Amino acid sequence: MQNKTQGLIPMLGDRISEMTKIEHQPLSDRAYHEILKGMTNGIFAPMQPLVIRTLAETYGISVTPIREALQRLVAERLLVVLPNRSIVVPLMTQERFNQLLPVRVALEGMAAELATPNLGPQDFVRLHKLLDRIAETAAGYDSRTYLKLNREFHFTIYEKARNPELMHVILGLWLRVGPVFTGLFDDDHYRQHANDEHRHIVAAMERGDPRAARDSIARDLTLAAQALMPRLLRTAAD
Repeated sequence: MQNKTQGLIPMLGDRISEMTKIEHQPLSDRAYHEILKGMTNGIFAPMQPLVIRTLAETYGISVTPIREALQRLVAERLLVVLPNRSIVVPLMTQERFNQLLPVRVALEGMAAELATPNLGPQDFVRLHKLLDRIAETAAGYDSRTYLKLNREFHFTIYEKARNPELMHVILGLWLRVGPVFTGLFDDDHYRQHANDEHRHIVAAMERGDPRAARDSIARDLTLAAQALMPRLLRTAAD
């Protein structure tokens, strides 16, 4: 167990610079949303302890709102408490990932399909800029920036579906799978081709072809899953 999960547990200090100070909002709510963002962006990896005092110092607030935010995330089963009282992102298994994948393919594909007729020229300018930046991060082995831009790319599209309920469900799925995305660049083939399906998605949308956009989303998610699967435990018992 130790050897198999060790590569999934980066030091929090390595990612501190990606976090932002918290100001001018109800602190426990803002802390909650910042931690959520960190989970989808790959800042917090599976089995990495979320230390209350460290998070409080990073976000520039007291420990109380951090503690409240973590308790809320535990109640929502996005975080778990270990026997030693450490709070961590749950370990992802192949079994669980395979259960989530077809749900993601269906819902994220639906979002892309719904978004296609709603995208205008300025949206495509933004998407092409993201594609260029993603290509730069892949070429430079910058996995952290890649994960952030990858999320921005997908959610720029999904927001155009104009369906808040669908967006809410998709975000919940990303919160569960996002922490394991840190392993994507361990696969050289994936890193070299990480942007291929992104370009196919945008091309399909520019043609006004919702079905092709949906199919490209499905391939994108499936290719990422194939890169990640060898790095996940088969079951929780492993």
